[in-house]
Amino acid sequence: MRRPSLRARLLWAGGLGLVLVTVVATALLGHLFERSARDNLDATLEQHLLTLLAQAEIDAQGRLALRQTPNDARFQRVFSGAYWQIADAQGRPLLQSRSLWDQSLVMPAATGTPRSIDLPGPLGQPLRARLQQVRLPRAQAPMQVAVALDRGGMQEQVAQFRQRSALALAVLVACWLAVLVSVVHFGLRPLQRLGRQVEHVRRGDSQQIDTAALGAELAPLGEELNALLQHHQRMVARARTSAQDLAHALKTPLTVLGTEAAGDGVHWRQTLHEQGARMQASIDRYLAAGLAVDHRQRSEVAPVLQALCRLMTRVHEARGVQFNTSAVVQPLAFAGASADLEEMLGNLLDNAGRWAAARVWVEARSEQDQLRIDVSDDGPGLSEDALQQVTRRGVRLDEREGSSGLGLAIVGDVAASYGGRLQLRNQPDGGLRATLWLPEA
Repeated sequence: MRRPSLRARLLWAGGLGLVLVTVVATALLGHLFERSARDNLDATLEQHLLTLLAQAEIDAQGRLALRQTPNDARFQRVFSGAYWQIADAQGRPLLQSRSLWDQSLVMPAATGTPRSIDLPGPLGQPLRARLQQVRLPRAQAPMQVAVALDRGGMQEQVAQFRQRSALALAVLVACWLAVLVSVVHFGLRPLQRLGRQVEHVRRGDSQQIDTAALGAELAPLGEELNALLQHHQRMVARARTSAQDLAHALKTPLTVLGTEAAGDGVHWRQTLHEQGARMQASIDRYLAAGLAVDHRQRSEVAPVLQALCRLMTRVHEARGVQFNTSAVVQPLAFAGASADLEEMLGNLLDNAGRWAAARVWVEARSEQDQLRIDVSDDGPGLSEDALQQVTRRGVRLDEREGSSGLGLAIVGDVAASYGGRLQLRNQPDGGLRATLWLPEA
């Protein structure tokens, strides 16, 4: 089943979000407009109520009268939707507007505090009424005063506002959707560019990803992919080199076996045993050098160095060579497999022990965001010609006479597979110093 693309996810999420916001905004705006219109209607009713109260009085005969009727023409037109009424405490009309004709308003009990309610009108139309209970001077009992206006017009205005606001917001949603499509398309262009660059790398058209055109957010991803590609290239180079070295190492034993097979075969058992052991040792050596690099591991440096120095002290005990690791006091860690660290340091220490006069010392520290390990001896060192040959690419120290010893080729290969390097140089006071640069955990 094909999963939806990131573009579809963003568009669906953004579109649904816009629709939801539009629905909520339409309902909220309609509610606010309806409340505002109702408040305006209540304010108008309050003014009519105050005007009516100001005109009401009790005459000398104790009858209710108005000094002047409200001047709004709607109160004079029959069933116009604008009504007023003054009733006694039991709700029986005493005075009312001409617009009520022979009808009256059915009012609930009023209180001294004005309040607004919804009432049915004489013809069943919806009314908004303002009620208050008052006691006029010389009146025997309180009276209920009410002023009502038809709220159908207000409801129609609210409905029109809801429709118009919904239409306007729909247009805005369409515009925002177009903007969203443009933003998603523009925002995903770096990802598309990254995909094309990865495809070019896969096809072999380029070796690395250009992170300059990916933007600040995707540049770290591009850098990590480049690091992964470099790691892969180093692993391929390491495997190819190990295969070439293994083929070279097996060539001599195979030649010896071929010669023995073509001869009289008197010592074939001994020859087969010796050359078989030699080939097995070569295979074990280059398999160890060709192990996969794992940068996720963490290997403490000090315990490995201390264990190897104790071992090398016993190996070179007959010559009295001392191995000193007192300078390794920092809690340093190598970003790689412990077996690889032991392979590299073991070869360096063994070579230093072979050529040292009496002492080998090791220093380890963090420098330039890398792990630096120095293995120094007090031996004769190397000639300048030998050092120049050592630094030349493709030259193997274990394939020449006068080298610092066997295994340095493996050290360089393993270090290179981790992005590190091996440097050899003579010390001013004599001896050789091997500096190993490795990634620090």
